This record gives sequence, structure tokens and C-alpha cells, in this order.
Amino acid sequence: MPRVITSITVQKKNKNRFNIFINDQYAFSLNRQHAGGLKQGEPLSRNRIEDLKQADEKDTAYSRALFYLKFRSRSRMEIERYLKGKKFSSVAITTALSRLEDNGYINDLNFVRLWIDNRRRFKPKGSYALKWELREKGIDEQIINSVLMDFDETESAWAAVTPRIDRMRNLEKSKFKKRLYDFLNRRGFGYSICKETCDQAWEKNIRSNSDDCQSCKKSISDGKEKNSTFKARKS
Repeated sequence: MPRVITSITVQKKNKNRFNIFINDQYAFSLNRQHAGGLKQGEPLSRNRIEDLKQADEKDTAYSRALFYLKFRSRSRMEIERYLKGKKFSSVAITTALSRLEDNGYINDLNFVRLWIDNRRRFKPKGSYALKWELREKGIDEQIINSVLMDFDETESAWAAVTPRIDRMRNLEKSKFKKRLYDFLNRRGFGYSICKETCDQAWEKNIRSNSDDCQSCKKSISDGKEKNSTFKARKS
């Protein structure tokens, strides 16, 4: 029995997809682009049907990936995992990834640069933590190392602790350094960076407290002078 299109209807929940009925029975659905070339009464071979389904799946996978990229930039592996989770075929996933790369939507080198810069500005971390995060996203080790060659870990460590120093200024030296060291260690900084940063932070804390004491003494002294002047005038 020949396969003939008997009806093409718009889906209720998605106006860009169309249900294709063959011999009065639902057969498959297509996006607007592929359905637009079909018409009622048109015969379809088995091969033609498979070609339409595969082309539609490739387009759908690409559209899903673009939607996934709306929220933030992604690595190639992240998008591949996402599409696999949506049960797309390996052919559709490979095609979608190639289209995304060709159109400049995914580039692992740029992704790593953006990721490290974002961490530097909003949540500074050490190279150990950054490497772990990027490996989890499927980034090639050579790409990670090439970008981290220009990474200033000392600057990043100082940026991480600076907001905390004032909150810890009244702690004794051992507690001050331990808390700061543990914090930096959790952020993925190495031993030498942790130690150096803690020493510098403590010195800054001492100077800050000393300046406050001098300022306090000056205020008291100024107050005494004003009080003496006031008494002298009153006499």
C-alpha cells in the first residue's frame, strides 16, 4: 500500500511544529521549515520519511543547544552532555556541535578565558580549583594550561581575602591566619600562595589597627585641647 500524506496539522502546544498523517494515521512531526515543503496527497517513500525525520532531529538538536546557550556560555562537552540527556541521536548531536562551532557559538579556548575572568571578578579561585572546574566541563588539558600560563594567582588570592580582612581584624594572630589559610585552601590556592597571602594580610591588619589607634589617640588629644580652651574662655 502506498504511503500518502492525508493530513498536515499544526500542533496545539507548539505552533512551529506540524503533525504529519499518512494514510489517515499519525506518522511523525516536523518543524515548519521541513513541513512547509510537503502537501496533502503527496506520496512518501520510506527513505524520504527517514530523511525528513533525520533532518528535523538535527535542526531540533541545534535549536535546543541555542536555547541552552542563552543562559551562559558553555563548553563543547557541556552541550554534548545536554543533548545526550535529551535523547538525541549521535548523528544529530555531532551535526549540531559542528554548526555551533562554525557559527561561533562554542569555542573552548574563549570559554576558558571567560570562565577564569568571571571567577577573577566575582569569586577568585586558585589554579587547582580552576583546573578542576574546567576539567569537569570537558576542557582539554592543553587549553587549560595555555590560558593559566598568564594567570596571576597571587593577585587572585589577594582579591579573595581583601573583603575578609576587616571582618577578622580583632582575631589573634594564630586564629586570623588559620581562618584565612583554610579559606584560601578551600578556594584552591596552593600552600606557598596561602602562606604568603596570610602573612601579608596579617601585616596589613596590624598596620590598620595601629593607624586606628593613632587616629583614636589624636581624637582624644584634640578633644582634651578643645575642652581646655573652652574652660580657659569660660574663666
